[in-house]
Amino acid sequence: MTGGERVGLRDVWDYIRAKGDPRLRRQGYVSNGVGLLERYRRAERFWEPHLENNRQALREIAAQLAGANSQQPIANSQARGGTLLVLGAGRLLDVPWRELFPLFARVVLADADGAIVPHVERLVAGAPGVPKPLFEIGDVTASVVDAAAWAEHTIRAAGSASSAAQALAEGFERAGAEQPPWARTYADVRLVVSTNLLSQLGYFPRVHVQTAFRKRFGEPFAEHERAAESLERYFDRVRARHIADVASFKKAWAYVSTDVEVLAYELTAPAAGITSAPAPANGGVELNARGDVEFAWPVKVEKCDDPLHGQRVKDLWPRGAKVGPPRRWAWHIIPQGSEKGYLDRGRVHVVEAWVKLPA
Repeated sequence: MTGGERVGLRDVWDYIRAKGDPRLRRQGYVSNGVGLLERYRRAERFWEPHLENNRQALREIAAQLAGANSQQPIANSQARGGTLLVLGAGRLLDVPWRELFPLFARVVLADADGAIVPHVERLVAGAPGVPKPLFEIGDVTASVVDAAAWAEHTIRAAGSASSAAQALAEGFERAGAEQPPWARTYADVRLVVSTNLLSQLGYFPRVHVQTAFRKRFGEPFAEHERAAESLERYFDRVRARHIADVASFKKAWAYVSTDVEVLAYELTAPAAGITSAPAPANGGVELNARGDVEFAWPVKVEKCDDPLHGQRVKDLWPRGAKVGPPRRWAWHIIPQGSEKGYLDRGRVHVVEAWVKLPA
């Protein structure tokens, strides 16, 4: 299957035979992984600028790891060894794995979607100098899947929406963010990567809780403000823990990119053939000098959301972590006309990327 094709039988088969904690499938992690692959294939030309921004940043780190003064190609560099840890690895769309993987003795790919295993194994099979990846399939936070499962049980056991909301609020207020195994298993990490993950750490647990609550009581979970806000503050702790754990590899490089703003827009004038014509520069969206998104078509921004609940990545890095200035760009994740329900509208994410240097 080429990059331009949509999800096919092989992807469906990967989904069917995916292994791992059954709660991951029930909470939507596995089906979303396949759905994300289909979304990418529908809008590959619009995604490519975003993906290439991540790849280029990682190539720059790879050049530093290989030795800036080395005359050898990166893949043949003698400066290899240690562990590469990729969190939320997915299908490696934004990871330049051919250049990056040969620099390491061990490559560990952590993700909640077990269907990535056969996909990645096919992808890297036979590539010269590439170590066989190790897969850590599970909850990369070591807590949000448990929290969502507990919330589902609490909702089922409650006699009313108000009693469920009170129990959920109290539970989420007590919930701590655990240290995941990846943060303490590998002592020789030279690079840890977290791309498009930070903003997603609470996404599936939130949807799972909202869906379970609505099905049980027939009313939105968000209407119970204390419970809903307690859940979001718990996710705040999870995100802070994630950055702290990434930064805990003091002698390693780290690369973190994440959505920091989500814009929904609607076309204000007909623009036929957008998805069939060649994609404009940067997928038709870019940030101006003020940091605002500018579009190649006449649009009206209908909604602007903060996927980090008011947190700023720069404030999450621990004191003493040596980080460079962030890079920012716009990602046209759903161009208008690319999906059912988006015929005259679309969605853009503003992305922020950070590099932590080794101590």
